[in-house]
Amino acid sequence: MTTVLEQLNQLLSAAVLIVTFSLLTYITLQNWRNDITRALSLLLGGVVVVYGGDLLLSHTSAPATMLFLGRSQWFGITLVPAAYIHLANALFALSSHRAIAERMRWHVWLAYGASAAYLMLVLLGTDLIVSGDIPNGPVAQFSAGPLFWSFCLFFLVGIVITLAAVIDSWRSALTPAQRRRMSYLGATFAAPAIGVFPFLVIGTPTLIPDNAILILQEIASLIVIIMITVMTYSVAFHGVLLPDRLIKQDFIRWWLYGPFVGIMIILFIQTMPFFERLLGLPSDTLITFGVMIMTVLMPIFVSRVKPYLDALVYLQDHDEIDYLRNLPRSTFTRADLRSLLENALVAICGALRVETGFVIAPGDGGFMVKAISGARREVKRFVGEYPLNTLLPQVEQLPAHGPDGLMPTDAFLTCGGFCLLPLRSPDGHFLGALGVAYPPEQLRQGSSLDSSVRHLIGVLAHQMELALSTVQMQQLIFDALRGLGPEMQSLQQLSSRIEQATSGDLVKIDNDVVMNPDFPQLVKDALTQFWGGPKLSDSPLLGMRTVQRILDQQGGSPTRALQAVLRQAIANLRPDEQLDQSAQEWLLYNLLEGRFLQRKTVRDVANRLAMSESDFYRKQRIAVEEVARQLTLMEDGES
Repeated sequence: MTTVLEQLNQLLSAAVLIVTFSLLTYITLQNWRNDITRALSLLLGGVVVVYGGDLLLSHTSAPATMLFLGRSQWFGITLVPAAYIHLANALFALSSHRAIAERMRWHVWLAYGASAAYLMLVLLGTDLIVSGDIPNGPVAQFSAGPLFWSFCLFFLVGIVITLAAVIDSWRSALTPAQRRRMSYLGATFAAPAIGVFPFLVIGTPTLIPDNAILILQEIASLIVIIMITVMTYSVAFHGVLLPDRLIKQDFIRWWLYGPFVGIMIILFIQTMPFFERLLGLPSDTLITFGVMIMTVLMPIFVSRVKPYLDALVYLQDHDEIDYLRNLPRSTFTRADLRSLLENALVAICGALRVETGFVIAPGDGGFMVKAISGARREVKRFVGEYPLNTLLPQVEQLPAHGPDGLMPTDAFLTCGGFCLLPLRSPDGHFLGALGVAYPPEQLRQGSSLDSSVRHLIGVLAHQMELALSTVQMQQLIFDALRGLGPEMQSLQQLSSRIEQATSGDLVKIDNDVVMNPDFPQLVKDALTQFWGGPKLSDSPLLGMRTVQRILDQQGGSPTRALQAVLRQAIANLRPDEQLDQSAQEWLLYNLLEGRFLQRKTVRDVANRLAMSESDFYRKQRIAVEEVARQLTLMEDGES
């Protein structure tokens, strides 16, 4: 019985270690800059040290190693009470008693100093805190020293102060969501204390049967796993300006891929001796097959379970999220367009028994050759001799083709050995051109072509037009969504900040210009009058923290400071020199620099970047949004 309880205790200790370490990594990466997050990270770090030491102690019998590990565990034990006081101070800063938090700040440093002092007394081998050697057995522990009771008082003070801070924060909460999370935190904040406090130093193991102690430890481990998970979840929302649904989804995904998979692997390893005795196979063979099965089955299980958990997270928005989740599968992308154009072009060239053909369609910066069939050299030669910007206006004047896909007699453009046919949308909008190296005299004699060939060409040309018009329509929708992106992000951040705000924070939110839904428009106005004007000198952007910080460097001139900040935001968008100069990033940067910093006209910049004026204004909107995003990042850095 004792052996089974020992193995179960080791399994649960490993589970606590995996869960705590995974949640420690998650919460640290989530928002390390938040003071509550830092305090929780230290608490979880203490739990990791203690349970890691327990696992190592259970697998060693060398007295010197056991003594070293037993005393090293006090890294985590002594850290926890100071981290509790740190957490209490961070919670008081969120409540209506910020003055208490200011006064407590030096108490936090004093608490960490006390923890360091207790730790040094343990590591130096003194008997003031704990004494004796760790005895052999499943409940090995030190004996209490004369100063151990002062450490217990220190530990109790940390817990009581944290409880008071949680209650005060709960009472000061302005929103139901914030009050609910404080309730979660209040119900689970004692988890690190339960996990790390050395209870066996107080009680003599000889007075309680070993089996009873092991059962109590296993119950405590289960409680710690649940409480630490809920505690981390309740803190994950603090200081993170994301919608609740995204934070919940990230937390669930992390828990599935981290603690859950880790626990399953540990469970498999711990049960390996049982299967080894049952099946009579060596452990190496079982581990090989086990790893193979776990590697395949666990991702499948997680992928099957995750949609149901997401359904709980998006309970009220299930239809919208489900549609967006499946949208990538139904979207006709540019890669899909290129594939369709190439395949249709190959079929047309084959039907006409010609070797070379191409399709001209809209691309970045204007029309370009999007698909080629046959000799690329011939197409490059043709485009070099007949520039598209002079050729396409002639093609655009041609009448629309008939249902069979072929033009009426003499209603096609021939030049350079190619025949060009226009491609149009259902409403007659010019989309591009189809070019084939087909003899014009045969094309004029349409009757020489088989009717099935004419029908095939008509169907394929129509599919090209449908694909081109669909991609153009999708591009307009995507551009509209990109245009709404800053406003949606601003509203999400504002909602999160209001939900987490105290009464004092509401004034700061009102004065934070980057939280204004009109922030991108304010950036555009300031850029438009970058070299002078009321939209720059009276801009609300003058109140930004980045502007105020460099005010003295700019001679006390708010206008020059704002100009410097805008110039820096544009400079941050400059791509790497190794990136292709025709890339979208360079296009946006050159547009911003030419239009606003060099004060060139719209026509000059559009001609330099080889785009139409309508395309220029579309790209300018995207570029301004990128500047607004950079300014937001700079403001976040200041805060």
